Amino acid sequence: MKKSDSESERDEDHKRKREEGRESEERINPFRKSKKVERSPVKKAMDQEMKKMLEKIMEDVGKIKEENRKMSRELEQLKKKMTKLEEKMEEQEKRVRKKNIVVTGLDEEECENEKKLEKWMKAELEVEVRVKEMYKINGGKMIVAELESWGEKRKVMENKRKLREKKGKRVYIEDDMTKKERDTQKKLRTLAKEEREKGLRVKGRKGKTNMERNKGENEQIRIVFWNVAGIKNKENEFWKYLGEFDVVGLVETWVEEKGWERLEKRMPREFEWKCQYAERESKKGRAKGGIIMGVKKGLEEENGSGVKEERGFMERTVKRKQRKWRIVTIYSRSMKETKRIIEERVKEQEEGTLVIGGDFNARIGGKGRRMEEQQATIERRPTKDGIENAEGRELVSLVEERGWDVLNGNCIGDEKGEYTYIGSRGETVIDYVMVNEEAWDKIEEFKVGERVESDHMPLEVRTKGREKERSMKDVKRKIVKNIWTEEGKEKYRARLREAKYEEGEINEKKKKEIEIREKMGLWKNEWWDKECREGKQAARKKLRNWKKEKATKEEYKRARKRYKLVCKEKKEKKRMEEEMKMKGIKTEEEVWRYINRERKKKGEIVSDRITMEEWRKYFSELLGGEENRQEKEKRQHRVGEIEEITREELEQQLRKLKRKKAPGRDGIQNESWMYGTEREVDRLLEIMNGVWKGEGFPQEWKEGIICPIYKKGEKDTASNYRGITLLNTAYKVYAMIVEERLMKEMNERGALPDGQAGFRKDLKAAFDNVERDLLWKYLRKKGINEHLVTKIEEIYEETISRVRVDGRVSECFKTYKGVRQGCPLSPSLFAAFIGDIEEMFRKGQAGGVVVGKEKVWSLAYADDLVVLAREEKGMKEMLGNMEKYMRRKKLTVNVEKSKMMVFRKGGGRRKINEWRWEKDKIEEVKEFKYLGYVMNERNTAAAHVRELVKKANKIIGAVWGIGERKFGHDFRRRIMMFDSLVKSVMMYGAEIWGWREQEGLEGVQGKYLKWVLGVDRETPGYIVMEETKRDGIRIEAGKRAIRFEERLIERGECRILQECLKEKRKEIGKGVWKEREAYFERNGYAGAEIERMREGGRAMTYELVQRDRDVQVQERRTRIRESRYNGKYEKIITEELPKYLGRESRKERVIIARFRCGNEERENKYWNEDRIRVCRMCGEKKETIEHMLNECVELREREESREEMLMRTEEGSNG
Repeated sequence: MKKSDSESERDEDHKRKREEGRESEERINPFRKSKKVERSPVKKAMDQEMKKMLEKIMEDVGKIKEENRKMSRELEQLKKKMTKLEEKMEEQEKRVRKKNIVVTGLDEEECENEKKLEKWMKAELEVEVRVKEMYKINGGKMIVAELESWGEKRKVMENKRKLREKKGKRVYIEDDMTKKERDTQKKLRTLAKEEREKGLRVKGRKGKTNMERNKGENEQIRIVFWNVAGIKNKENEFWKYLGEFDVVGLVETWVEEKGWERLEKRMPREFEWKCQYAERESKKGRAKGGIIMGVKKGLEEENGSGVKEERGFMERTVKRKQRKWRIVTIYSRSMKETKRIIEERVKEQEEGTLVIGGDFNARIGGKGRRMEEQQATIERRPTKDGIENAEGRELVSLVEERGWDVLNGNCIGDEKGEYTYIGSRGETVIDYVMVNEEAWDKIEEFKVGERVESDHMPLEVRTKGREKERSMKDVKRKIVKNIWTEEGKEKYRARLREAKYEEGEINEKKKKEIEIREKMGLWKNEWWDKECREGKQAARKKLRNWKKEKATKEEYKRARKRYKLVCKEKKEKKRMEEEMKMKGIKTEEEVWRYINRERKKKGEIVSDRITMEEWRKYFSELLGGEENRQEKEKRQHRVGEIEEITREELEQQLRKLKRKKAPGRDGIQNESWMYGTEREVDRLLEIMNGVWKGEGFPQEWKEGIICPIYKKGEKDTASNYRGITLLNTAYKVYAMIVEERLMKEMNERGALPDGQAGFRKDLKAAFDNVERDLLWKYLRKKGINEHLVTKIEEIYEETISRVRVDGRVSECFKTYKGVRQGCPLSPSLFAAFIGDIEEMFRKGQAGGVVVGKEKVWSLAYADDLVVLAREEKGMKEMLGNMEKYMRRKKLTVNVEKSKMMVFRKGGGRRKINEWRWEKDKIEEVKEFKYLGYVMNERNTAAAHVRELVKKANKIIGAVWGIGERKFGHDFRRRIMMFDSLVKSVMMYGAEIWGWREQEGLEGVQGKYLKWVLGVDRETPGYIVMEETKRDGIRIEAGKRAIRFEERLIERGECRILQECLKEKRKEIGKGVWKEREAYFERNGYAGAEIERMREGGRAMTYELVQRDRDVQVQERRTRIRESRYNGKYEKIITEELPKYLGRESRKERVIIARFRCGNEERENKYWNEDRIRVCRMCGEKKETIEHMLNECVELREREESREEMLMRTEEGSNG
């Protein structure tokens, strides 16, 4: 039956779909087993034939591949031949062009032929050459000339610099380069252009380009310390990472001596490697420890320094830009042993710029916080590992004794104190990097790396380059910085006497004052002056005349001698001035200011990524600046209600001005007023009385310049900076006078309580948040003279601020809230603003502490406030009352900086209390610092003394280098530096702790004296003190404690202190009073006897100090007599300072000191074994001076003089 067309179409469609489905399955799985059933032998035959065809095709493909490989090899060989041919041709071309030069810029007449070109070179370059051939290229603009010889070409190239000295047309002479060299030169020029745009300085010559950072952006040193837990079988990524650094310190390498012989050949070639071998503790297992240090080639190592090493210690010394860096790698198994090695290997007075890093196997918890200058509070070092162990305490003691800083948690890059070990035993911080004070300022960044090759993380350190040059193009007003030497002061006064003033408005007079000072150009030197310069010129003139036989040799010698004498006198005069300056230093702030100035330490560079508009916006928001504000109607100030400013008032404030303070925008320094003439003072007085009478307030007095100072955190964020405001100095003098009058009135009216001078509160940006209207209202309420209040209001009617960064000055913004930062009035105004807080507490009657007949609720100083209570309930009530008070005054408390401390007696378990300010929790601490004094919960001086020791160790490290530079080996002046810069800081709070001898502070002085004498650190302190005839710290401390007590009794200035003294007298035999009694007994008195003598009007300070001094001498000499060390010293004690200490030669002084103090006799070191104490010359008998001078056969045979022997023993001891 025949199918219809529709049926046929359906069948065809069905077949097509079936075939498409089969094809899709084959595409998905081409190797699946076929579902077709073999139905005939024909199919088998076809399959076999297909198989043979495929095998033949595969064979042909293999042959083609082999032919391709053969062709590739031939092509590669051909390329090599072509390259060699090109190189030969290049060399041939270079040889042809070797004697050629290319001249550009000559006229046609001058280069018409070879002879004329020779003539031109003789005239212009002053060289005689023969031109063999010449031809023109580039359209006749350039001439290629072949010279007779290479020597002639060299003369031409050496003399071509003379063309730069010729005026008019420019002619250039260059090498005749090959095409390859020209292409290279073109690429280098393109690269140089790009690099210049990035701020690089580029120097170039033929085929070479040298690029270096602009001045101020020198190369840095990158250092890494890493416990690698075995160095073998590390992957390429590991070595690539290490290649990013200049100095590498690896610990726990597990590399033994045999292993290093094989490994050294495979180490990266760009480093100079040194290895300290790992050691086996038993035959089984692997070796332990091992250190490898690498210094990148090209980084200069200190000549003769070599590699210093001891087990677990390796040091490399490198130089970069004349600075010597001592880089030490540590692997510690016992912190006591590591501490001993470091103390022996790293002498304190020879630290230089020191970086120590590695695996210390110690946990220091939150200890080791960097002590900032004038740090107001006790803070823990940020760290993720808060646990402290015994090894950690040893490490902290080393850091504090040496005045070093731990970079972990203290430095930019590791603000949180990241874990350095993350392994099966947990997460800890046991790897550290430490630096001394010299190195701290040079560290740009420290961070804990992120690597997985070891359980320990690498510690990465990056040093700073030189500080960038600051452009001053945008400075609108010149700031003149003068060196106020005696000559400079005299020149300044002479210039002022010549100046003429014109009558006019106050602002015009002020501008005239500025112009006079801006035109001043004074000497910018230390001791060198006109007299030195003239003496030098006279000596040089005599030298020239002597050479020309116009003067005699004796005349020249006399002139030179006079010149040297003048220089010596000037130097000595400058040293005496420096000495007087140091002796005038009284506070820690002044100490650090002096040290930083001498070390030329500059503040942190302000980020240039923050725009001036961002700076302006940040400080405007911080200080409550307002863009648009309706001006209030100005108050009419009445005149005549209060007396004018007197000359005596003005002169009194001028005497209080401090030198070397930054000026305001007008550039006038304090010294301008301090060293001005009488007429200058009269003119300033006239201006101020004009302001006082209401003749107008100078516009420039309203303006302050805010300078951002980096605090911590990301440098590119404005909120991580604090601002200091610079005000015009004339305004500050005026404000000082107003402040003096305000304080006088407030004291007369009892506006400030006694306590305004524990729980410690910190008011957040307190000065910036004062509501001015509330402040004026409070002053009037307290009865302050109306005219005085209105004059203060006048200052604050409009305060203007601008931000200055690197010489750029922002647009101004106005503030109508807060008191002015940097203004002498601000602390007094703020004290007045919160002066009623004690009254608020008194009304509430909650909390407070009864002291004798007085009850005290609070103590205040500037924006720091301490409130006191006897029990927990009272304190919490006081906090509630304070919250209401702060809301009423519109002030905010900084809860993060607020701390609670509970004083406790005896031991026992601590009760944990919870303290809150509104909803925020307040931290309870064991220690806190108030006005620089550290208090602890046991109410002892231990915490404060520990803080003083840390500060003193840090300062002596900085002071030592300054002394070396300024005073060299002058013993007296080096001791004076200690008294002025170190001891002045150590004495802080001695009025409280001075009754008792503090061993830590005595140790600091002993260490410094050992440095000065050049004796060993093991030398007993009592011998060193006796040799230098120095008083112990206890003498001065006891003197201060006695004087303070007697001053309280005599003057009775503060009621609270009077009551405190009475309360203390009731605690006989306890705490500080017990120490006080022990002090009196030591000096031959009973406490009751001292009180009777005082009641009789007898001052005891001088007598007690003298007795204490006598007791000290007796104690020392008793210890010397009973000591096993240097038994002969008792016979050579002098009553006065030994004369040898006055010698100029430090070498002689050190030799004598070492012998006198027993360092050069091995016999004295009784703690060593007998074999170590034998004579280093003969090795037979114990080494004493008598043996070496009289008995040592070896020494007699060599017939050495006594002086040579002393020199040798000195070298031996140092070794």
